[in-house]
Amino acid sequence: MTKIDKDHVTLVKRVFYTIGILILYRLISFVTIPGVDAKSLMKVSNSTSLTMLSMFSGGGFQTFSILSMGVTAYVTAQIIVQLLQSNVIPKLTEWSKQGQTGRNKLNQLTRWLTLILGFAQSVGVTAGINTMSTGFLLDNSWTNYVVIGMVLTAGTFLAMWMGDQITEKGVGNGVSVIICAGIVSRWPELWNQLMKLINKSRVATPVLLTTLIIGLLLLVLLIVWFNNSERRIPIQYARHETGTGSESFLPFKVNVPGVVPIIFASSILAIPQTILMFFKNESSKIWYRVLANFFTLSTSTGVLIYGLLIIVFTYLYSSIQIEPGKLAENFQRQEAYIPGVYPGNPTANYVQAVLNELALPGSLFLVVISVVPLLISNRMSPSIQLGISGSSLLIVVGVITEMVRQIKGLVTKNEYPGFLNKEYSFKE
Repeated sequence: MTKIDKDHVTLVKRVFYTIGILILYRLISFVTIPGVDAKSLMKVSNSTSLTMLSMFSGGGFQTFSILSMGVTAYVTAQIIVQLLQSNVIPKLTEWSKQGQTGRNKLNQLTRWLTLILGFAQSVGVTAGINTMSTGFLLDNSWTNYVVIGMVLTAGTFLAMWMGDQITEKGVGNGVSVIICAGIVSRWPELWNQLMKLINKSRVATPVLLTTLIIGLLLLVLLIVWFNNSERRIPIQYARHETGTGSESFLPFKVNVPGVVPIIFASSILAIPQTILMFFKNESSKIWYRVLANFFTLSTSTGVLIYGLLIIVFTYLYSSIQIEPGKLAENFQRQEAYIPGVYPGNPTANYVQAVLNELALPGSLFLVVISVVPLLISNRMSPSIQLGISGSSLLIVVGVITEMVRQIKGLVTKNEYPGFLNKEYSFKE
């Protein structure tokens, strides 16, 4: 068997390894943790707060399993650390420039923050569900809250570990793949709800269903087209020893951060909803109703805030992901330059200006695809808002597109092994 054949076999193993981890994740999500009444949970399982959290849990809220909290706390911790290292806290900024050593420190900080946020969120969600559905907890003592909080927090780290395994040994970014699986797992239930709404409508079912399917396909095609659109910046490499130069391009996707702003915005909205669960007994008071109205996707105000968060994170994460300063430094080391732009800070400023230009259409695209279907679905039935929203579709299509791109890249790499270093070959 040739090296290329072996690498293709390893690629197949990676794909099946990813599928295996997702199946294991799904099986664990069916196991209810001790000390709760699953039947009481069913009464509130379609609430807006739990529906949003379920996006990150892989469907674990249907049974209140150890994986019910999913990777929500981890995503939130990542947001906080990444924002703080962007010249907010000098020490974290210093770590971000220390290569692998600095990344290890930031990862360690992220995990500690995940531990704190995960426990607080777990206790808050448990208290909120118990308030909404009396009798959910078989033992209402504070020790039971602590135990359940610890179990759910452990589940978050188990979900993170599974995500890391997919990233290292499988295909795609593990956390994104798990979130994608959580969304897809809800589709059969949401499809049944949608069919009930269609059957109740006055329009003929075949006509409405055909229109829905065509609209969905067009939306998917639009998402794929936009995700693959890019702006190319010409790059020239000086060759002092030969006196000649070569020219290539630096491609920037129009949607630089991909689906990250949507995931971040959803995660941020989940935080106040979790806090409000602590005060469910105060739901009749004005302050509670005002805050609940602001941070739920079933109201126009909540959808507006959601859209604004997507725009903010698109601009912020574009610079975090590309890092113009580091890019300019790499250009200088490789004797590369952008025609008409001086090396160093002018190059970094030019790249930042390009990112800002791309962030506008990128953020507007994400907002339109996310918000418009959300507003339409709210008029139909708030309970299916996240299922048929463009946000969910963007995440699923974006994650699958990246996985396909990674697979194609690995296949192409293996077809031209002579051009690559051995360190990039698959590990058996």
